Amino acid sequence: MALHGGPTLVFLSQPCFELEVTKGHGGQGSIHPDSPAGLFIRKYPEYFSQFDLTFRDPYSGKGGFGASTAQFLTVYALWLYKEAHHQDMEKLLDFKHLLDAYYEVAWTGVGVRPSGADLVGQLKGSLTFFEKRQGLISIKGWPFENLEFYLIHTGNKVPTHEHLKTLARFDSAELEKAFALIKSSFDYQNEERFVEGVEAYAAALKQLHFTCAETLQLIEEIKQVHGVKAVKGCGALGADVVMVVLDKHQISGMDQFCADRRLSIISSSEKISQGLQIRGTL
Repeated sequence: MALHGGPTLVFLSQPCFELEVTKGHGGQGSIHPDSPAGLFIRKYPEYFSQFDLTFRDPYSGKGGFGASTAQFLTVYALWLYKEAHHQDMEKLLDFKHLLDAYYEVAWTGVGVRPSGADLVGQLKGSLTFFEKRQGLISIKGWPFENLEFYLIHTGNKVPTHEHLKTLARFDSAELEKAFALIKSSFDYQNEERFVEGVEAYAAALKQLHFTCAETLQLIEEIKQVHGVKAVKGCGALGADVVMVVLDKHQISGMDQFCADRRLSIISSSEKISQGLQIRGTL
C-alpha cells in the first residue's frame, strides 16, 4: 500500500544504527559503493573525500531492519551538515527533498519504485504514520496498555529491491480498509480495533500473495500460542520479520515458543526509539 503512496505505519526501535564520521580521506567502511548511500556519496566525491565513515549495525547484518535505509539517511544528513551553520537542521531535513534524493539512487527505473516510508519513519522516529500522496505525517506513542507487540526475526530473507523489480500491479483497496482500522485504533486507543486491523491486513497480504510460504507457515504456528492476538509479516513478502500482537499479561507462551524455535525477539513496545539524532561537531 505504501508503494501506491497510501498510508503506512513505521516503528523505529532500539538499538539504533549509527554512523561515526571523522576527518579523513573518503573511507566508506562497510557502506557498499552500489548501495543507495554509496551511490549518493559518488555524486559528491569532493565533499565526502574529507571524511572517513564507520557504520555500526547492532543487528549484525540481520535483514529486515532498515540498515541500507539508515546508511542513506545518515550520509544524506552529513551532506546537509555543510549548510547546518546557516540554518536549523530540522528545516533542512524536509522529507520531500529527502525522498527525491533517495529515489535518484535507490531506483533504477525498473519495476516498482520503493515507497521511502521506512526512510521517513527513521527520520521521524517512534511510531510514524505516513501517507505520501497526502503529505501527511503524525508521530504516535504506543497507546494500548493491555497489548504488547514483538518483532521477531525469522531467519529468512527476500531482498526488497529484487522483489520490487518483478512486482506486478495490484489492488490495494483491502489493505487500505484494514489500515483505516489500525489508524482509527490509535486515534481512539481501541485495542480490539487494532487487533482486528492487524488481522485484516495480514489476510489482505495473504490474498495478494504478498507473504512468502515460510512466513505463512510460521504465522499459523504462532497463532496457536496462548496469548497471541494477531500476527502479520513485515517487509518484502513478510520474509524477514513478523509482528506478533499479544495480551500484555500473557506473554510467557510466546517467549517460550521463540526460545524453543530459536527465534530472536528483536523488539517490543519497550524499545521505541527517537528518530535521527546528530551529536558532536566536525
